[in-house]
Amino acid sequence: MRRWVIAAAVMILVPWAVSLVWMRSVGIQAEAAGNSAAGGQADGGGNDKVLDEAERGAGDGSTGEETRSGTEGEREGEEDAELNGEGMALEAGNLTGNGEKHQEGSIQRRILVERKGIRTYIDLEDYLPGVMVCQMDGDYEMEALKCQAVIARTYVYRLMDGREEIYEEELDMDYLGEGEGSLSGDRMKLLTRLERCQEAAEATKGIVMKYEDRYLLPLFHGMSAGRTRNGDLDFPYLQSAESVADTKRDHYMQVLEWSRGTFAAAISQIPGSPGVTAEQLPGQIQTVKKDDAGYMVEMKIGTGTYSGDEIQAALGLNSPSFSIEGEGDVIRVRVRGKGHGYGLSQAGADSMAKEGWGYEEILNHYYKNISLISE
Repeated sequence: MRRWVIAAAVMILVPWAVSLVWMRSVGIQAEAAGNSAAGGQADGGGNDKVLDEAERGAGDGSTGEETRSGTEGEREGEEDAELNGEGMALEAGNLTGNGEKHQEGSIQRRILVERKGIRTYIDLEDYLPGVMVCQMDGDYEMEALKCQAVIARTYVYRLMDGREEIYEEELDMDYLGEGEGSLSGDRMKLLTRLERCQEAAEATKGIVMKYEDRYLLPLFHGMSAGRTRNGDLDFPYLQSAESVADTKRDHYMQVLEWSRGTFAAAISQIPGSPGVTAEQLPGQIQTVKKDDAGYMVEMKIGTGTYSGDEIQAALGLNSPSFSIEGEGDVIRVRVRGKGHGYGLSQAGADSMAKEGWGYEEILNHYYKNISLISE
């Protein structure tokens, strides 16, 4: 299981980084005048704690109401702004909060961010919606979005490890996997998705998941292969759970084809590979081991033996749940689901929400023997 953490890291770093674009102007233009004193804080170093715990072996902004001032021509200009431009970032940021403090008696957790050389604090609860919109499809059912809010919050609390503030650089979000979030599409539709993520975050404000007395590592993925995977002893709450509805979702099955030579070249690029030739295929392709959820653990190709994660990365597959077959000069790969298969299946959570499950029930289905606590 240990190899998936780094593989998952590569896929989540991009959406996490892009989510920060939503905040490019907010707080920094909207708060700079009033909060300039928050600048001048020392930069924080990166936090490798999560990768260290997983032994590295394997895979946004402040809010308020939308600004309506300006001439009609200025508004039209904003409509034409690039997705990662100032207009979009400001409008999206203005939808996600106004930096209000938590209710009296609770801890106000906050994040130190820097934009254009200006540093300021943003309340964690205001920060979450911009992250969520990149992690999960904002059109999913509200109870599924609430699950994602709890997941994102739990991970940040885990990183904070008792602190009340954290540097943005520490939020590398390297624990996750391929989620269903997207920044593509109509501008106003994206803003609507952001509003829904804000609603989900507000509805679950302060709620986190714990296993015994620890914040758990809340892995998630886009869509399982019909059942989620068992974690190892370090992650006792990651136990296999049924997610049959995933098999009925669009894009559940991916079928890809390569010529023998192209396939052999791709596998030969895996670090430590003894090399594969077209002549060895498809005769020398053999499944060595799959886990109980149907994910490839080990496969022999030519004279080399590879993990499912290594093959997934080499071929650019959606998931390590796959099978390989050959016909003539064609090597065909059938892939099921999307992501590493551990923890919550976002597609499964959406299907369960459609059936009337609440977010607490969904989370307890995918993470075993946990407690949902309001802090």
